[in-house]
Amino acid sequence: MESQVKNDTFHAGICMAGAVSAGAYTAGVMDYLFEVLEHWEKAKKLQAAGKLTGIPKHNFVIEALGGASAGGMTAAITSAALQGNFDPIKQSDAANDAVTQKNPLYNSWVNLIEDDNNDMMSYMLDTSDIESDAETNVCKEVRAGFNSSFIKKIASSVLDVRVENIYDRPYLADDLDFFTTITNLRGFNYMISFDTASGIREYYMKMHRDYAFFKLSEKPYGQDGRIPINYKASTGNAENDQNIEILKAAAMSTGAFPVGLESRTLSRQREYIEDSKYLNLRLAGQDDNRVKYHFLPEGAFVSLNVDGGVINNEPFEVTQQLLDDRRRKAMSAADAENYTPKTSAAEFDSLVLMIDPFPSEETPEPTVFVPQQAWKKVVPSVLSAMIGQLRLKDEQVKRAYLDDDYTRFLVMPVRSINGENQTYTIACGSLGGFGGFFSKAFRKHDFYLGRRNCQRFLQAYLTVPEEAKNPILEYGFEGITDFRYTVNKDDKSTTYVPLIPDLRVVEDAAPGTYKYVIPPVEAEYPYPQISLTYLLGLKDKIEKRIQCILNNVQNAAELQAAGPKWESTIVPRIRKKSWFGRLFSNVVTNNLTKGYLSLGKTFGKGAAADMAIDTIIKDMEQRGLINDDYK
Repeated sequence: MESQVKNDTFHAGICMAGAVSAGAYTAGVMDYLFEVLEHWEKAKKLQAAGKLTGIPKHNFVIEALGGASAGGMTAAITSAALQGNFDPIKQSDAANDAVTQKNPLYNSWVNLIEDDNNDMMSYMLDTSDIESDAETNVCKEVRAGFNSSFIKKIASSVLDVRVENIYDRPYLADDLDFFTTITNLRGFNYMISFDTASGIREYYMKMHRDYAFFKLSEKPYGQDGRIPINYKASTGNAENDQNIEILKAAAMSTGAFPVGLESRTLSRQREYIEDSKYLNLRLAGQDDNRVKYHFLPEGAFVSLNVDGGVINNEPFEVTQQLLDDRRRKAMSAADAENYTPKTSAAEFDSLVLMIDPFPSEETPEPTVFVPQQAWKKVVPSVLSAMIGQLRLKDEQVKRAYLDDDYTRFLVMPVRSINGENQTYTIACGSLGGFGGFFSKAFRKHDFYLGRRNCQRFLQAYLTVPEEAKNPILEYGFEGITDFRYTVNKDDKSTTYVPLIPDLRVVEDAAPGTYKYVIPPVEAEYPYPQISLTYLLGLKDKIEKRIQCILNNVQNAAELQAAGPKWESTIVPRIRKKSWFGRLFSNVVTNNLTKGYLSLGKTFGKGAAADMAIDTIIKDMEQRGLINDDYK
């Protein structure tokens, strides 16, 4: 028998998928969700004080936040933002910078670091990260296609903020778990032992799937792999400051889109990795001599990382495991061992809400498969196969067979005109998610589309059939008939009850009295377009960036790895030449190389810039994002 827990609370995790600049959509979804939860809590308090009636009295508590790439960055930003109070950003506020800058979600994803004098492309095509950053890039290495310095500015602007008093949010767990996915290029050395005819032999592997786990806590580290984070101004201790620096590095690491944005380093204490059940695959209580990690050195473990979405772009299974672990922790040891999450509409009490700006879509299989064996065909197919296999979640495929699983919900972009769903939904989706960096109007559109989609989702889809008689909803909606949603299909009428009632508290006619109202439908924000003249005007900046990359692409800091370096004795002997031959060969080779590079830099940059602009125009034109004002 499981422990008897009062059936009045849904335990939720929010998982946010990778999205690059389309994180603006995710931010909009979150902005609307927190607005609804805030009003619901206010309404419940007024009802408890006898000033309001008809409010569902059950609870919905967010206990875990996580994500990949833009989703992981949003998880980190949200963990800090929710410690203070901020107002949602309505469409009427969109042009008011003084208002929008106070909302961390909007400011981080829509405003970014733009000002009246510089848009995002001016920053991202700037060459100071290569030519002028003497503090962190002395050797003038080319680390990314775009200048990525803005990411650190955004992360610091949110995560370095401290609050005097934590804002009370009953719908947020005080010990919130949050995490980011990471693709760890260094990897974790992992050894297992095999019995062989010649004795025990060791087999070595490397695990590059990585996560950085954190927990809101004023307590010291709890030997569970979760790095404690505290945003209170009164904390002021060096360990907490160091942990927040780790959080910033993890947030930047998960958003380091390969090639386009700069890779990031992350330094963590070894115990944060070894104590984590999600990273350390050894089984508790088993023979540790046969399964080992080999982390070097003993102290901090430093890794080089790129976008967490490369390996796990939708980590909903990790979010679910965090929720399950929290449920087990609240039970007796015996009950925890036998605990299995309930999934049916009649029984479930925990769920994962996933926000995905780019949900995977079915790609029609060709009638006849034609093997393409040319290198230019095989190489991208190999990369696609590797990423696809890495992201495959076997257990989730098995769970998909369940007809009655209410533990997983998805918010995805839907845009309609006159009731007809559009093929292209979000403006930031152009150029593989980088489109939003070209126009603030794109990011505004996606933020408000996120709000609009979240409203519809809460009212019509985050629901349970009333006939299921889920005990939490039975308790919460006792004596209440409002907020329901009815669907008529196949001569059958089904009434659904929402997990989160979408309401707003307003003052009533009499002073000191209140009422609740159902909010009006979020207006559709006009689908944006970008000026063709503006895109063509980017050519000089693109050329300058390309020129800078060509000038410095061979630069690299020569860092010596620990340990002896082996040198061949054979190769120098068989390649030995006369002094004159070596000199002549080097002079000719160097001069030819310099000549070709000079020609490439002179004539190639213009052609490359034109090609880049053509690609941008074609993709945006196909999506209806171009305002053809070119004369």
